[in-house]
Amino acid sequence: MTSGVARRTAREPLRRNRDYQVWWSGAAVSGTGSCLLATAVPLLVLETTGSAGRAGLVAGAAAVAKLVGSSPAGALADRCHRRALLLTASALQLLAAASVLGAAVRHHIGLAHLVAAAAVEGLGYSLHTATELPLLRRIVPEEQRRSALSREQSRKATAQLAGPPLGGLLFSWSPGAPFAAAALCFLGVTGAALALRAPLGPPVREPTPGDAPRRATPLAGLRHVRASPFLRYMLVWFALVNGAFAGLGLLLVVLCHARGASAAAVGLTQAVGSAGAVLGAWACERLTARTTGARLLRAASWILLAGTVAMAVPLSAPFGGLAYAGALFLTPAVNVSFMEYMVRTVPERLTGRISMTMMTAARSLNWAFTTVVGSMADRWGPLVPLFALAGLFLALACAGHVRESADAAAGAGGF
Repeated sequence: MTSGVARRTAREPLRRNRDYQVWWSGAAVSGTGSCLLATAVPLLVLETTGSAGRAGLVAGAAAVAKLVGSSPAGALADRCHRRALLLTASALQLLAAASVLGAAVRHHIGLAHLVAAAAVEGLGYSLHTATELPLLRRIVPEEQRRSALSREQSRKATAQLAGPPLGGLLFSWSPGAPFAAAALCFLGVTGAALALRAPLGPPVREPTPGDAPRRATPLAGLRHVRASPFLRYMLVWFALVNGAFAGLGLLLVVLCHARGASAAAVGLTQAVGSAGAVLGAWACERLTARTTGARLLRAASWILLAGTVAMAVPLSAPFGGLAYAGALFLTPAVNVSFMEYMVRTVPERLTGRISMTMMTAARSLNWAFTTVVGSMADRWGPLVPLFALAGLFLALACAGHVRESADAAAGAGGF
């Protein structure tokens, strides 16, 4: 379990770990670029075609690419030179942004081009994401990994909060500006990959005749998850919770609109809701240091239920955003606890595949939840799907207590 893992001591604070600071800075810049594109591409489609359906098609292409590319990216992160994978990921994202920039400058923007660019950027994002956890266990000593993972959550949440308004501001100045900015941002991972001094792996290990074929396949991560009751439970939990969050995000807008909120008020409400994830990310280092992952998971399940029910209270639109923010608050801490558990218990040769198996599951039901929630809201009003999601969160909270009792009786491991 310690082979190939960073062997630095934890005497110096994480801020003095040169490789980690280089990685964090490059990844933060690159993540901002992805968030810029997430806002700028739909705006470009709407301005050039006026079709919300086509904007959804382009956004869907990026989502499908991320979903389909997750498992192969995880296998590559376990088997191929990770520095080269980071450079490839950066090149794919840079190519996508630069191609759209060139088309915008020439005023020759085609739907097929935008769909292809969104898919290429999504594949680059998957490759980048698959390399993150194996890379961190190489450059951060074991005693500081929880802190590093917490800061990763803060980095991602801050980029998601800052990127969209920055993308909108740049687009209002010039349609090509956010794509130029995103292209420059994607160079952040290029610079980080070239500047990292630590060997990034993967680990060199001689295969044995009995396990070489199994270890070489992308399905090795799924087999490992299937063999662990705790990982199976968390796979289902992440899939259902992330899908429900997608539905809640849609319902937040629908509820605000149904209550007569202005467009500005809807935007403010969404910003308030996003701030919950940012604050939770900033707090998760302390939270994970003071309590166990099992307690965080249990508390998060009940807070999800409370926040969802609070969204039904017919007060001002920002109150709905506060309720949504409250529901989101503990999820970064759960993510950190789970990733720290994986780094601690999963062999390095399987880290990429297992992490991307979990991420694929987390993304797998988003489309289904948004489709079903939207249809229910059209037919019966937004409160019906809202309480349906609350029922799901109640079931998950109760299932968590049952699972903990069963694990305690059997002496099984978890967080």
